[in-house]
Amino acid sequence: MVIVLVFILLFLSLWGVAYRQTAAALRAESVEVNRVERDEGSTQAVARGLALLETGLPPSNPYVCGITVTTPTGPRAFTVTFTPEGSNNWSVQAAPTAAGTSPPPMPSTFGPGTFP
Repeated sequence: MVIVLVFILLFLSLWGVAYRQTAAALRAESVEVNRVERDEGSTQAVARGLALLETGLPPSNPYVCGITVTTPTGPRAFTVTFTPEGSNNWSVQAAPTAAGTSPPPMPSTFGPGTFP
């Protein structure tokens, strides 16, 4: 009887250790999934903003525009902000567009003739 109790105690101890490792792995994976969902689309919006910055300089300081990016979960609207940081350095940031706001759409180029 004592051997059975020791065996059960040992088995439950090993099961607890294995469960803790599995729970930690699941938590790490769920954090990664949340990060991917959060960043989904914003990296594409920043990339399009950087490509736009290669065509010329924004007309205002800071310049804010909007873009809709197609993601696996559906289209998402982002607000892209261009802010100068020095003579030839620019900061390009993208964030989900706040409800009730509609920034002007992102132009195709910053070259001449694209703004009234």
